[in-house]
Amino acid sequence: MLRFVYALLLLLLLTATAAAAQTPTPIGIWQDATNRIMVEIAPCDSRLCGKIVWFKWPNDDLGLPLVDINNPDPALRLRPLLGLTILTNLRQTGESTWGDGRIYYPDDGEFYHARMSIQENGTLRVRIYALFPLFGETQIWTRVR
Repeated sequence: MLRFVYALLLLLLLTATAAAAQTPTPIGIWQDATNRIMVEIAPCDSRLCGKIVWFKWPNDDLGLPLVDINNPDPALRLRPLLGLTILTNLRQTGESTWGDGRIYYPDDGEFYHARMSIQENGTLRVRIYALFPLFGETQIWTRVR
């Protein structure tokens, strides 16, 4: 019986060590820094993309679902924001970093450059910028699952 307990403890230790050694991934659902939306990040071919999967306030003042009203293309202004892909083309650039991506901001209808990294505390640091990373903003997203 004692051997069985030792074997079980060894198995649990090895399982915990293997889980801790895995490289963190941004794949999952994240709440943005404003707590207004949740974005699901998933593989898109060899890169990552992210779509809006939840809104704190999903409807406009008339009670209608939010649409992409600020899009510069009039043909896209009636598309729903829920389910809209806003992160595209992120590729892994390091152990816990992804870059060369773009993020669409429905608030102003503009695309920006995006890069992100998983922090030691498990949050996602998202850097959003127009021309150079120095002239942008950083948001901290929190994993939901």
